[in-house]
Amino acid sequence: MISVVIPSYNRRDSMLELLANVSAQEEVEFEIIVVDDQSPDDSVEAIRNAFPKVRLFVNEKNGGPAVTRNKGIKEAKGDIIVGFDSDVTVPDRFCLKKVAATFAELPQASGLAFRLLQPDETSEDYARWWHPVPIEKWANQRFKTDYFSGTGYAFRTATLREAGMYPEILYMHYEEVELAFRILDLGGDIIYCPNITVIHHEGQVSRRSEIKEFYKHRNQWLITIACYPFFRGIGYILPRTVFQFLTAIRNRHLGSYFRALSSARKLGSIRFTDRKPLRNETFHRIKSFSKGCSL
Repeated sequence: MISVVIPSYNRRDSMLELLANVSAQEEVEFEIIVVDDQSPDDSVEAIRNAFPKVRLFVNEKNGGPAVTRNKGIKEAKGDIIVGFDSDVTVPDRFCLKKVAATFAELPQASGLAFRLLQPDETSEDYARWWHPVPIEKWANQRFKTDYFSGTGYAFRTATLREAGMYPEILYMHYEEVELAFRILDLGGDIIYCPNITVIHHEGQVSRRSEIKEFYKHRNQWLITIACYPFFRGIGYILPRTVFQFLTAIRNRHLGSYFRALSSARKLGSIRFTDRKPLRNETFHRIKSFSKGCSL
């Protein structure tokens, strides 16, 4: 069985549309789990009324996407987790069937990264193409990757739990990056699958500027502490620190920049306690992905 896990925050209408899409999936057994992160709108009541069969949970306090997704994963009964963000639609009624078929076809695959399209349903979602190969050449090909987007993905449930699920200390942004690192470090494979598509409508998020100005650089530091050996870590974080500093000067948000560094310093002590640098073999694998590895 597939467990569809959807984090919900203040997007009632888009959530209802997505749940209608998921409920209409055919020829596969699945459950739907929604975890609401203390939405200030009436999302919870609307979901309960419109979709009484959905397993709906509500966080005791706002915890962010990582906490919210992890709650759903912990509650899941299925062997496969499919994750969608609340600002997508899934017009393909056989999307979940394709997920199950792909895992059966590729027993070595730990996870699948879905193809993300813009609302016109034909253009690629360029902003979320963080894969190691160019989108122009590889958008239509299946390949191994070191990245997936929380917008649309699937993993074997056991793999997610073994990898520690999403790092909750990050709150939001880069949590997929670190989880992908952990899965690869366990020897798992993440496969980009162009035949499994979702439509990303990019709903407005009130924290969007805060993500760019605060969470992005703070979490780059926290990932460096947790995942990188010393010298590799310097090579990763130093140019990003300089770039973010210059960007902060240009955009006049130095306050957010220094606040991010201060938060990274405070949380860094916690990260050091569970620090587990990736193996050299994992970094070599990640580097090899940039050459393209079609399947």
